[in-house]
Amino acid sequence: MKKILLIAALALATLIPAQAASVLPLFLDEVIDTASVAFEGTCVANRSEREAATGLVVTYTTFAVQDVLKGDAPTTHVIKQIGGSLPGEELQYRVQGIPTFTVGESYVVFLAGVSKAGFSSPIGLGQGRFAVRAAGGARQVTNGRDFKDLTKRMAARVPAKAKARMDGSEPVREMDLDEFKQMVRGHVGGAR
Repeated sequence: MKKILLIAALALATLIPAQAASVLPLFLDEVIDTASVAFEGTCVANRSEREAATGLVVTYTTFAVQDVLKGDAPTTHVIKQIGGSLPGEELQYRVQGIPTFTVGESYVVFLAGVSKAGFSSPIGLGQGRFAVRAAGGARQVTNGRDFKDLTKRMAARVPAKAKARMDGSEPVREMDLDEFKQMVRGHVGGAR
């Protein structure tokens, strides 16, 4: 009887609409201004565990920092986010929108400050996580959004080569990593 009640409860639970957090799209200058620290780094480790104090599943992601763009970051920087996969369990505990990082992959990350509970996630969830990938002989950066929209409010800081690409009608979803970092540094160091 207990088994039947459990199955019925699970069936009813699937009928309840799922809720997800929504975040308004941010302009790149907002991402930069809101970040307490920004850096280019390579993900070197992910470790998930259940916190004893809260019972929450959390993931610690460790980055080897190659280049600090804003604030201060040590050569190894660890962030703590809610969610993850516990070893030996099939269930994954994920919160819609919380970005994940793949070991061995490089990113430019714009992070909020650390909360009292030790959490630190990218600004605007995935909006502050830019994947770095090799394209030909260059390295490109992307967060999936159109750079024409992202950089609307800071067009004067967009390097000439990137600006020429953005003058077309097609979305520009990737930007040269060095040009991107130049633009970020120009905004951080410039008058706002």
